[in-house]
Amino acid sequence: MENKSPLIREFERIASLEYKDIKSHLPGDRIPIGFFCPYVPEEMLHAAGALPFRLMGPPIKMSRVQAHIPPNCCHLAKSSLEGLLQGELDFLKGIIFSHTCDVMQGLSDIFAFQKRIPLQFHLMIPSNLSSERSLPYLKEEFRRFKEFLETNVGVVTRESLAGSIRLFNQIREKIQRLYQLRRIGPGLISGNDFAQIIRAGYQMDRNRYLALLDELLNGLPLDHEGAGGFVPVYLIGNMIHSPSYLTMIEEAGASVVYDNLCSGARFLRLMTREDIDPIDGLAERYVSSFLCPAKHGGPSAHLEVLIKEMEESGAKGVIFLFYKYCEPHYFDYPDLKSALEAKSIPSLLLEVDDPATSQGQLKIRIQAFVEMLTG
Repeated sequence: MENKSPLIREFERIASLEYKDIKSHLPGDRIPIGFFCPYVPEEMLHAAGALPFRLMGPPIKMSRVQAHIPPNCCHLAKSSLEGLLQGELDFLKGIIFSHTCDVMQGLSDIFAFQKRIPLQFHLMIPSNLSSERSLPYLKEEFRRFKEFLETNVGVVTRESLAGSIRLFNQIREKIQRLYQLRRIGPGLISGNDFAQIIRAGYQMDRNRYLALLDELLNGLPLDHEGAGGFVPVYLIGNMIHSPSYLTMIEEAGASVVYDNLCSGARFLRLMTREDIDPIDGLAERYVSSFLCPAKHGGPSAHLEVLIKEMEESGAKGVIFLFYKYCEPHYFDYPDLKSALEAKSIPSLLLEVDDPATSQGQLKIRIQAFVEMLTG
């Protein structure tokens, strides 16, 4: 889409804002509170009157972080801490961590020690979500989180939380529709633009985001079949911290028809029941769906999700796009690769670190993989 619509340009503008420039673009009636992970229920932050702001590891020149954490930490951890040390996160009034990987748990302690962000909370999410004890524990943990928010941010009523759940469910429905349209017509929205649309939603007022998604969907042709010739692939990994990776895949002649990304379609697995107590609904969604290899959802949950989604998407191959040094994803990788090989599904593993580094080798490997899929 060379002549981008004003809507796409607006999503792009918001997504491309650097942290140091973001403050003047935030809604004045909500307190910006940062978080890293889908295991933080954004709905509770929103219901308390906060703006949930997801930190997603933008490119940043590393100059101070080396003195605080070892180099074998992922780009998300390094770039976020660098932003804190440089003062770029001073616009945040709070930061929420969740109990996931070792690096993020250590990062929580470093953030607390620095004392640059006034409020901080650590959600203790159970590691074994398939245990019968996880659900009651998680409900109590969310009630503890509710008390923290009411003490420091704003009251969370049953009605306000139910309203926030409804809002986020509506956003997920719109995003799901965009995924469906991209699968039908790969050329309808480019991978780069789609990544910007997703990223923008994590750093803007959610009511406005929903309105923009509505406007975007209403303006898209329903019968668009897209440009032919794209090879459908399935993308799995941590975050897309740079939309350029999706652009490289498309330039090689492929199109991502579905993904299993922390900053992508995993968000859709967080649909929450609206017919039960709101906190019960939030807790149930985490124990009923597999989100992340940092958690245990059963011995084969990660395999079942991959094979099911991959086959439903119609993809011809799988691309693993992993942050370098992300141990939970690499621990799962041998099992996932073996499961794909058992079904004769080809795959490619790409390690990525700082998006500002050279991408020439990645382009060559992606192109060779796509050519193999079409051979």
